[in-house]
Amino acid sequence: MKFKKVTILSSVFLLFLILITVLIAYKYVGPGAEDIKSCKNFISKLQSINAIDVKIKVNDAKYKRDNRITSQNDLVEKSVVSEEYALDLDKNNNVIGFIKKDIPKANEIKIELDEAKKLSKKYLTNIYSEDIVLKSIQLNNDENNLPYYSFIYTRAKDGYPFYFDEIKLNIDKQNGMLDGYSNSTMQRECKEAKINISEKEAEEYGKAFFLKYNNDGVVQAGTSLVYADNKIEEKVGTISELCYMVIITGKDIDSNEIRWKIFISSEDGSIVNSLKDGTEKKVKTQ
Repeated sequence: MKFKKVTILSSVFLLFLILITVLIAYKYVGPGAEDIKSCKNFISKLQSINAIDVKIKVNDAKYKRDNRITSQNDLVEKSVVSEEYALDLDKNNNVIGFIKKDIPKANEIKIELDEAKKLSKKYLTNIYSEDIVLKSIQLNNDENNLPYYSFIYTRAKDGYPFYFDEIKLNIDKQNGMLDGYSNSTMQRECKEAKINISEKEAEEYGKAFFLKYNNDGVVQAGTSLVYADNKIEEKVGTISELCYMVIITGKDIDSNEIRWKIFISSEDGSIVNSLKDGTEKKVKTQ
């Protein structure tokens, strides 16, 4: 009798372990895993706003993790692929990259630029909750003749853009669908915006900084206010602050033509950051 009781208890314990193992596998490895659920929710959202044309239903698609991370976005921690799409996620399982696997070449342009621009903003405002500002547009009509327009947005606060954050959307030239998406925005600590110096003063500070390292310099038109990270003082870390972005062209000590972007604190006129030709980081979505 005692042996039978022990056998029953052992069987119950074994069943309990099997159940726990199955639940853990479902939640952390299988279709119930947070990263897979996040991808499914993202695809469902895109489908609900008519940003994509899904041939396979979201719950019928097969999702698997891809150990090959090809994105140049430093925030990407893992990648998940399905039959139709590839998605990148950050450490919190937020989808920060998306690309359609099969993008046919554009034999003709059916979606004009203005319409594509409106669609890009519509899609983005439905999948990203922060304020945004359009930074630039790439027509992609060069020798590669890509089948989509690329719209580069950036996060904004009080109307001022975060210069080093980029959100890229690729809008198909034939059907207006979303072919690709990449988000490199970071929730950085941000100093309170203070404007204690004028644009002219900022340009003077920027030019003085430029001439410390070069022989000649001319301030270009288009000085603007943006948020930038402090890269001059290492102890500050990744704290963004409002700056004047001053563009200066000139010649270096070897008489080579150069172009710098210098970021001057709007609060105290200190140099916060600077970029030389070709040093800006690009966001890659494929």
